[in-house]
Amino acid sequence: MNKIKVSFVIAVLNGISTIKECLASILSQDYPSGNYEIIVIDGGSNDGTLSAVRVLQKENAQIKLMHNPFTLSEGKGNGKDQGVSSARGEYIVFLDHDNILLHNDWLAEMMRPMGEDNQIMASQSFLMYLPGDPPFLKYVNALGVEDPFAVDYSLVSQAVLRPEQFESVNGYYVHTLNPKHVLFGGANGCLFRKEVFGIIGGYTRDVDVFKDMADCGMKVAIPQKSRLYHKTSNSLSSFMIKKGKYYCRFIRNDYSWKKYNWAGNDLRSKIRFWLRVASNLSLLVPFITAIKQFSKKRKLFWLLHPLYTFFITLEYGIITLFFIRNYIGYVSKR
Repeated sequence: MNKIKVSFVIAVLNGISTIKECLASILSQDYPSGNYEIIVIDGGSNDGTLSAVRVLQKENAQIKLMHNPFTLSEGKGNGKDQGVSSARGEYIVFLDHDNILLHNDWLAEMMRPMGEDNQIMASQSFLMYLPGDPPFLKYVNALGVEDPFAVDYSLVSQAVLRPEQFESVNGYYVHTLNPKHVLFGGANGCLFRKEVFGIIGGYTRDVDVFKDMADCGMKVAIPQKSRLYHKTSNSLSSFMIKKGKYYCRFIRNDYSWKKYNWAGNDLRSKIRFWLRVASNLSLLVPFITAIKQFSKKRKLFWLLHPLYTFFITLEYGIITLFFIRNYIGYVSKR
């Protein structure tokens, strides 16, 4: 009997538009089918997602379907945590249902840094857009993170915008996570050694996992050839609706149990955060970033970076004003 080495974990809710492409891209990997499993944790889909997964499950024994009665993917006891608890592999890959692996050696490329350095505890994928995508979809995939507000905190975005800050080793970047300024990953194609979750006390949510890893001084890698397509919101308006709902839920309830504090826990971090907010609203720093990227890559969508950054920062600010007491409680947490 083949030993399961890798467990793909996909928490999904109403993902019929992309789940088949996601699963097909995993099944097409040049990796022995008996050495990996695909754990799909469904949060109560009613759009045909379950039927689509069951059809593929009949033909592919490595697909395992689970039910998540709590709907949400992140949080203790929710979808991803259930997947981690059920995983039999030595390595765990987190994918979202709208993630599509773009080459058949994606998994092998993601695992390579860990085979060469046993101190590397996670491997995060770059993203890539497809020809014909609308400008916003090209932009978020080129940037490496869906939310432009998070650029300063995103491991992949920093590797895209400032690769010189990372050590380059044999075709991948290496970064030791810094607890004073955590560059987070975890979503959209991140592979972990399963032992990470034993060390940090289990899965909670992606940014909290990276915070706990930073507190332990763990190293992560970003393979320079790995590419994944994030088939997400295709316009700024649909993205802002999606993020507005998420942030409202976060600032009303979720902030109370989440570890990672975007504003930081010390004075220097708080100053850095508010300077970032001010620069986003001023358009100046994002404009400089846009010009630099356009001059390097000659892609017009980079010139939209200041506007995208401005509007999402403004949206978060307006929502914050409606929940100002909750926000004060959030930034006061330690």
